[in-house]
Amino acid sequence: MVDEFETRWTAAGGHIFEADGDDGLVQAIVEAWDALVGTADENKPCSVVYWVNEDVRNLPWGEIFPRIGPIVAYPWDPKGDMRALTSNAAMGITGCAWAVAETGTVALIAAPETGLLPSILPSAHLVLINRRQIVRTVRDGLRSLSLTALPPILKLVTGPSMTADIEGELVIGVHGPARVGALLYELPPST
Repeated sequence: MVDEFETRWTAAGGHIFEADGDDGLVQAIVEAWDALVGTADENKPCSVVYWVNEDVRNLPWGEIFPRIGPIVAYPWDPKGDMRALTSNAAMGITGCAWAVAETGTVALIAAPETGLLPSILPSAHLVLINRRQIVRTVRDGLRSLSLTALPPILKLVTGPSMTADIEGELVIGVHGPARVGALLYELPPST
């Protein structure tokens, strides 16, 4: 299913990054930043707004982002002015609820601790996907939801934001990020 997801995601215009273990995850985030945003330098101040999956929440995020370069990192804070921070960010990084192999789609759930703004406002979005989160179909993903506590918003993302006018002229990045990446990772069981 991982290979099928990668094929579908890239066919829709997304980038794939892969990581194994904590060190691999850090290196993949640096590579994703370079590919989706460009090299961070002192003359071009950049920021990132992020929230991550539960299994990687305890990684040393304060040490990870300085490896990219001179950027400012803002963890998601539902009590903060996240709209302003996110609209000025070069990249949004999010976790996901699941990813769908047959369509190359990622599901994001809106909740106070997992806002959707990092996946909408910056020009680049990187979604972290544990390989175990990949399901065969959208239906399989929906079945994983609790029927007693359905999320208020479920956002399905397949590639960068695209729209076309009546003449079929395609424009990328009008309604969301123009560049999207999926970072597929696997961590040792103890992490």
